[in-house]
Amino acid sequence: MHPLKEDLLFRPFLVLFLLATLNLSAFGSDMSHGDHQMPIAGHDHEKMLAMAEADAKVELIEQLGKPLPLELEFTNSEGQPVKLAQLIDRPTLVVPVYYECRNVCNFMLGGLAKVLPELKLDAGDDYNIVTFSIDPTESTELAAHTKKTFLTAIQAPFPSTAWHFLTGEQEKIRKLTDSAGYYYKKEGVDFLHPIVAFVVNERGEIVRYLTGQRFVPLDLSMALLEASEDRIGTPIRKALEFCFSYDPEGRKYVFNLLRVSGSVILLTLGSFLTYLILSGRKKKA
Repeated sequence: MHPLKEDLLFRPFLVLFLLATLNLSAFGSDMSHGDHQMPIAGHDHEKMLAMAEADAKVELIEQLGKPLPLELEFTNSEGQPVKLAQLIDRPTLVVPVYYECRNVCNFMLGGLAKVLPELKLDAGDDYNIVTFSIDPTESTELAAHTKKTFLTAIQAPFPSTAWHFLTGEQEKIRKLTDSAGYYYKKEGVDFLHPIVAFVVNERGEIVRYLTGQRFVPLDLSMALLEASEDRIGTPIRKALEFCFSYDPEGRKYVFNLLRVSGSVILLTLGSFLTYLILSGRKKKA
């Protein structure tokens, strides 16, 4: 074959070979860069966190029966590290807030302080309260000041060891709130969050959610009694359970008028029939 013709015949194959080589080199270069990516700069990382925070939803998805991560460690108002397991060893009311809040959180904690003397349970023995801040920048000193404020607001003897005020790191706060289905986000210097507290048993399992900034003594007492697993005031609990039913939509206990009135009517008829039978026997005698 003529050399010129031979060169023309094999030239397309040479071009394809060179293109394939270049593509493989580029692919290898990409893989190399993928395996050794540069870390995200601090500014970019903060920007990504801010975008994620802006997209976050504010909602409550109830997780009844689910346990809280009791292995998490926070800092109490005395500056000591404590695990949730050390505080949640009995029925416990868990209240997420942030201490710099001047509106809802203050009203919520103030309302709680107001109803605590009305509970027929012994704080520290029958139940504990754990309040934690959802703001990781808040200090131990602020937690201590908040604790002092609301213990004073109770205006009755109350053991300080029964109401804990905690601060913690962002990751641990999020892990705790996510486990409870409590989702919030930061907006400016404030936080948008559900207005809710939840009652857990000694194993940290969520028994009941109490929504709103106003606590009702009956609702709180019943929730704590439920969490006690019949170890506290069993006769009282049985009577209350008979007279009151839990409304899952309103998330509160309501008086069961039909059940109570029906029982009263049946007892009245039974007593009247018993009287007639006994009085008839006396006349015969």
